[in-house]
Amino acid sequence: MPPIAQLFEQAGDLLITVPSALTVLLSREWFCARMAGDSESNPISDFSLISFASLSLNGIAPGGLLRDRAMPLLRFMHGQLWLIILLTIGIAYAAIKGPVPESFSARFSAAFLKQSWALFLINWIPLPPFDAASVYFAPFMQWKMFDLLNGMLGILVLVAFSYGFWRSDTLTGNFLVHWLKIA
Repeated sequence: MPPIAQLFEQAGDLLITVPSALTVLLSREWFCARMAGDSESNPISDFSLISFASLSLNGIAPGGLLRDRAMPLLRFMHGQLWLIILLTIGIAYAAIKGPVPESFSARFSAAFLKQSWALFLINWIPLPPFDAASVYFAPFMQWKMFDLLNGMLGILVLVAFSYGFWRSDTLTGNFLVHWLKIA
């Protein structure tokens, strides 16, 4: 087997999940910044590596919007609205195009839908590092200790969701993939 083919075989699903996670997280951060009127926001510099790693490796992650920002409730609601828009676009694409299962298009659509759904659902949890916590903990977000706690809890989420017994088809969005017959 040629070395490049071996590399692609070993990389496996990361070739699908990494671009999908980048699309979901960066577009969500961009949308929230634009809707909140934050012209100084830069989605790449505000990018949460813990959320990205968790979403790429596990398919489930805290959203990464929990930072010292103005209007945390508004940013959270815009983030959740954007995930619904992404889900709608992903479902419409898979329904109209009808990609052949196991094709790149089907696998990317499946990863995109599952990541968007899991991010939407998981971020309703009102505990740090999930985004709903930004509504409850907004007065404390200027504390550096809170940022450290949020980072440590994000790593804990990354490790915790690495185990399959926490995940179900409803949580991971597998029901969408089966419904659209792209898996």
